[in-house]
Amino acid sequence: MGIEVKRVGVRRTNCSCSMPGVWRALSFVRGALVIFHSPRPCAHIAHGMDVSSFHKLTAVDASVRLSPVPLLTSGLGESEAVFGGEERLRECVRFAAEKYHPQAVFIANSCVSGVIGDDTKAVAAEMEEELGLPVMAVSAHGFLDGEYYAGYLDAARALVDRFMQPAARKEGTVVLLGDCGGMHGEYAKELRRLLSLLDLRVTGQFPSYLALDELQAVPEAELIILLGRWMNDEKQAQLAELAACIEERFGTPYLADIYPVGAEETTHWMRRVGQLCRREEAAERAIAAEEENFAAAVEKARSDLATRRCALAIGRDLAWFRPEIVLRLLEKVGITLSGVVLLDCFMPERRDVMEEELRRRTDVPIHYEGGAAAEELLHSVDFVLTTHELVDTKLRQLFLALLPSVGWSMECRLLGDMRRILHRHESRGGLIYG
Repeated sequence: MGIEVKRVGVRRTNCSCSMPGVWRALSFVRGALVIFHSPRPCAHIAHGMDVSSFHKLTAVDASVRLSPVPLLTSGLGESEAVFGGEERLRECVRFAAEKYHPQAVFIANSCVSGVIGDDTKAVAAEMEEELGLPVMAVSAHGFLDGEYYAGYLDAARALVDRFMQPAARKEGTVVLLGDCGGMHGEYAKELRRLLSLLDLRVTGQFPSYLALDELQAVPEAELIILLGRWMNDEKQAQLAELAACIEERFGTPYLADIYPVGAEETTHWMRRVGQLCRREEAAERAIAAEEENFAAAVEKARSDLATRRCALAIGRDLAWFRPEIVLRLLEKVGITLSGVVLLDCFMPERRDVMEEELRRRTDVPIHYEGGAAAEELLHSVDFVLTTHELVDTKLRQLFLALLPSVGWSMECRLLGDMRRILHRHESRGGLIYG
């Protein structure tokens, strides 16, 4: 049976809407109200995001259930597409203020409002004067001149500009910047645990999870920590620009050039946090304790995993999958990497980048999906570490998660998953989602 990947999607162009980004940035900011200046169907994406957030919280056994802020649409129709929708927007803002009594109203523009040329910023200023409460319009217009992250960052900048003031620094407090699964996700939870080892307390996660009345936690923080995977990513660079803007206005330092993804990376990250917050000794103690626990987990796993053989199947771009973390772990535990298969999920030039990175880090054979050598390799090893689920059910597959875990937890989880997959009967194969 030829090697085949399930449900392959190859991104060829960047095409997304700015309005879901605005909603992601503001959906749990208590006191806010969001208006999509759009046709009604555009709001369905927000409903889908809310359902997704609920299921993610359920999956991690979170006891907290976040309640989104009110979301309205101006309900642009055919007549507005011809004659303009500014009056429709005014009516919507008045209705929102009368019914929900928000502390602030945020208007997200759609591609429809951009095409017909509605001046939503002028309408926002007019309604702010009329109603006596902050009314702001985000500049991006749906698919027309923005994308998801543009809406997310524009909404965050609006919060910085309108609701933050210079403040005295509160020692021992940290604010997280970004999302990465939300404040109750595994990323943020593990980050809070690591920071607590340095006697640092996370007072908020900006922009999505601070109420309007709580936004002063950002300029008051001793340090802002960016959430993410690694710095060489365009969107991460944009998030760092927002952090730089906050530092310029309020003097709040930020950490954005290293991320706690992978054991060695987390060690460097904790040392940097210790230096920035003058907690070097606490950082070294925490690192020693975490490394001791990780070494014990590796030694325990070696009894089952040493001398085993595996293959690595990669179909994810280098921006989303860093092979060095997996390669280091395999070496530590004594597993032999017999070869790598590059799946048909890359644009050709991006596959070349991944292949170059792999050849720089390992000398094992590299094959392409569809070749006889790749087929033989995957069926000759004890299990396959893969970024995409493979159709062949007889293979023991360990699916590598898209969002890496923080600290040493990702490697510890992989060790446990590799031990589990080996207990699957050879003739039955199996799949474990890491």
